[in-house]
Amino acid sequence: MTVIASFCMSLDGFVARPDNSVGPLFDWYSRGDVEVPMAGYPITFRVSAASADYLRAQTDLARSSAFVCGRRVFDHTGGWGGNPPGNGRAFVMTHREPPADWPAERLAPFTFVPDGVESAINQAKAAGDGNVSVSGPAVAQQCLNAGLLDEIRIDLVPVFLGEGIPYFANIDNDGAELERVEVVEGDGVTHLRYRVHYR
Repeated sequence: MTVIASFCMSLDGFVARPDNSVGPLFDWYSRGDVEVPMAGYPITFRVSAASADYLRAQTDLARSSAFVCGRRVFDHTGGWGGNPPGNGRAFVMTHREPPADWPAERLAPFTFVPDGVESAINQAKAAGDGNVSVSGPAVAQQCLNAGLLDEIRIDLVPVFLGEGIPYFANIDNDGAELERVEVVEGDGVTHLRYRVHYR
């Protein structure tokens, strides 16, 4: 069972601009010659061969894992139109009720969890194959602080955003140590993968 956080990040540590737009952070998804379809979406990336292998491994993992996000990400994406990443079950950490204007079939893949990150992660583990992808830096930070995050993935893009939403902020776990397990050089991006150990 693995709980994974994966984000595109600028060199100065941001995963989005203050308005939640990603700017140039996603440019590498269209800079190559190798097509990689995204699981559950009619989207095909065109990336370098090295990035393609890395993305395929992520996509294969996402097909059988569940997904945890915060309400901010859910609202910003419009709930992915009722099809969460990986096309599986998704768990939304929130104290607010589900959108009143959403039909039941669009809400079906989502479970709204009011009682914290540990509950959301446990429910997600039980819903899939035990592997869980987390979305939203605040959720990733809460997982890390609670000792629940097993792997950190960074798609490091050589740009400076100057300001925005940081991947790592409000970290409060000095017992977390990172073991580098993979580095992949793509075109316009470097993929970094770390295993998290807690002491």
